Amino acid sequence: MAEFFSEKVFVQRDVKTREPILFCWKEKEYKIREVLSSWSDWKFPKGSPKRKNWRLRRHRVYYRIKTENDEIFEIYLDRKTKKEDGEWVLYRKID
Repeated sequence: MAEFFSEKVFVQRDVKTREPILFCWKEKEYKIREVLSSWSDWKFPKGSPKRKNWRLRRHRVYYRIKTENDEIFEIYLDRKTKKEDGEWVLYRKID
């Protein structure tokens, strides 16, 4: 079972590996014990025009993570934005 959120969060990344090491959501800090997996999503969103343009593609990097409290979440970095590091989104919690 999964709970979906799709809410922006603050993420701190390791300086060397650039992987997430903690995130803050609803004024609570979640320390990441382990990155279980990561993958990129470069697909076009559903409903995109038939003639594809690379600027319409998603530019997301997903991380499935385990916190110090053994909670499992999926977060992603949406690099499509013009911000330097993009925007981090808490996608879902997995039970």
